[in-house]
Amino acid sequence: CKPSSISNLQSPISMTILAYTEETFGILTDDQLYLDCVLVKPAATPDHKLQAIRVWVPKYPLTKDSVLVCAQHQVNAGGPDGSAAHLVFDLRGTGYSDGFNDDNRFELDLHAVGEWAKERFPQATTTFLGFPTLTNGRVYVWPLREGGVIESYYYPPAGRKLAPPCLLYLATYGQFAPADDAICDSFAEAGFAVYGMDPLRYLLHASVKRPLSPQDLEKDMEQLVQMLPSPPIIIARPLGAGLGLVWAGRVESIKGLISIGSAQRGVRAAHIFHNHNPHTYLLARYARKVSPRPLAIIKHEGHPLGGDEDELNTLMQSSLSPHRLERTSEITPSLLHNLVRWVQAESKR
Repeated sequence: CKPSSISNLQSPISMTILAYTEETFGILTDDQLYLDCVLVKPAATPDHKLQAIRVWVPKYPLTKDSVLVCAQHQVNAGGPDGSAAHLVFDLRGTGYSDGFNDDNRFELDLHAVGEWAKERFPQATTTFLGFPTLTNGRVYVWPLREGGVIESYYYPPAGRKLAPPCLLYLATYGQFAPADDAICDSFAEAGFAVYGMDPLRYLLHASVKRPLSPQDLEKDMEQLVQMLPSPPIIIARPLGAGLGLVWAGRVESIKGLISIGSAQRGVRAAHIFHNHNPHTYLLARYARKVSPRPLAIIKHEGHPLGGDEDELNTLMQSSLSPHRLERTSEITPSLLHNLVRWVQAESKR
């Protein structure tokens, strides 16, 4: 299918001169289905100079429309001479791709996209952002202020509690992988109403018109809490830990926070966060405001995003009781369950 360029004048980012172009085309799978694709490229960078291809994987049954803004916003922020292009596509049987609704062999789609990327951009590194399916979770898209949305994954609680405890799980930026799915599922089996999310998808949608202030984030969380069955405990994985600290520090209804790994790096992107003043998102300030609600800070040792020792010590020293700093070589469901039980116990004191 011959690529064709399409106008980007209707993009939500079109209030400024755009730094990207778009191509629409099809990728053929091994079982002869065409996947409908849009490639968002830096406007002035030829194919052979691109160093990275980011592939946004929609969460079934959503289509590429759920992540197109994410791709546009990221490439636009990199400028016309950027080194990364972003691909969005419809999974088989969804959107404009071939296939049937009951054909969920999405591994064939991911393989085809990966092979296409290797053939067209042999010099570039390809990264898949997200995974298409959930084991037991249900996909929801909730509206927020000014056209923003939160894509969330709901895991219904086991049992018949009238008011089950609520857990909000923030995955690492750009990822909501099978391991995250399994953790959320384990908490649902333990009786929690669990809402998972890729915080990067939310942040890119929310900041498309302007970078986000802490006040913007506070308003979004207050609105989200109203849609949840009860105020949540937050588990925030690396990078998303920064967002978790801002939310827990500014929204008093949040019952507690488990912050894992690198946090400050997660609030550095200038196209997402209004951070010209370094004190605006100085996370030690927010860590202090979490008290008297519980705060657990976790260093994931041996992980590239596991957290800098000095950063995590500063967060710990800045925060107030009840708080704890833990170090672990592996983030397991049992560890997280123990930490959540600690948060619940401290909240009742």
